[in-house]
Amino acid sequence: MKNTKLPGWENAMLGIGFQFFNLFNHPNFGFPDPGLSSSTFGQILALEQSPTGILGSGLGASASPRMIQLKAQLQF
Repeated sequence: MKNTKLPGWENAMLGIGFQFFNLFNHPNFGFPDPGLSSSTFGQILALEQSPTGILGSGLGASASPRMIQLKAQLQF
């Protein structure tokens, strides 16, 4: 956040900033399949991502896109 005093207003401040979600787009891999007799033994079949974006869980847990949000805050 960058706060700036507004001229003409006594104690008013305008703050502008950015918030980044999933900036590096790094996947969170799940555990590999532990079944010895399974045909997919040792393979990672799913990603484990908590919904940390602006939209929360609206896109589902398997989608967490890279998002940037602009924030403006007026304090008076």
